Amino acid sequence: MNVIFLDFDGTLDTIHRNSNEDIERRIAILANICKEYNCKVVIEASAKSSISEDTLETDSEWIRIIFDLFKKYGIECIGRTPNVIRRLSETSYLPIWKEDEIRLYLFRHPEIEHYCILDDDDLYPKNSDLNKVRDHLVKTIYYSRNPDEEGILECHKEEVGKILKKDNNIRKLVLKYKNNID
Repeated sequence: MNVIFLDFDGTLDTIHRNSNEDIERRIAILANICKEYNCKVVIEASAKSSISEDTLETDSEWIRIIFDLFKKYGIECIGRTPNVIRRLSETSYLPIWKEDEIRLYLFRHPEIEHYCILDDDDLYPKNSDLNKVRDHLVKTIYYSRNPDEEGILECHKEEVGKILKKDNNIRKLVLKYKNNID
């Protein structure tokens, strides 16, 4: 299975172009990408906290609009990354980076053979050894002096295709582990 981990802000919604029409235009581009490469979508946006992890139901009108557009354009959303935190003490915690949540989702779903991340964030800094998924990232732009450069664009389609050819190394580890247990 091929999966696109999708951020909303900076991918569907940008600083200059954030009307429902702009979002629909970008979702149409996403739909073309999903169709071309037989992809399903997993939400990794910070707005995912208002989406039920089990049922994908939401009380957010904005996210309902996005999900309705997904249906209109034939995009299959199969889940969202989990909200994970690291407890430092009884009263303090650190949020986990998106990269960690994506890795956890991949660990839980070894059926994902190939994946791509569409996000305007850098995930971990480039020089961090913690970033294990950076080479699966297609980086979009949230803000540019040229609004036509913002969000998901037709030119990202080829990049996604190249990344989807890369193996999911987390899947290999999970399958190797399961084979050793059985």
